[in-house]
Amino acid sequence: MSTIGDTRMDLNIWAAKFFGSVFGVVLSMVFVAPSTHRNAIYRILFAPIAGVIFAPATQSLVWFLQGSSLEHHMAAGCAAGFCCWFILEFVARMMSSRQWLEKLLEEVLRLKGGGPPDKQ
Repeated sequence: MSTIGDTRMDLNIWAAKFFGSVFGVVLSMVFVAPSTHRNAIYRILFAPIAGVIFAPATQSLVWFLQGSSLEHHMAAGCAAGFCCWFILEFVARMMSSRQWLEKLLEEVLRLKGGGPPDKQ
């Protein structure tokens, strides 16, 4: 049976995850600056989703984030928001580089045996 106190605690947990994830995205924008204003707006708009969805998984994966206090939930949201957007932005930039894609394709072909021989 749910009480008013339980609901208030649930809202506090959701708020902690929300603000933690927003802070995590702001940190990711400091490390990997968005290429456009549109990209920055997308990051800030979707940060709460990433933080709320991935915070429980982050808590179960990282031992020092495990706990039931608001600080643990906020830290997990921050870590989830930071990691999601940092990784997505990094991969998107790598994949948009033609030179990087050509080197990746050459390496795949070399490993499969159909590419150019190793340069020595």
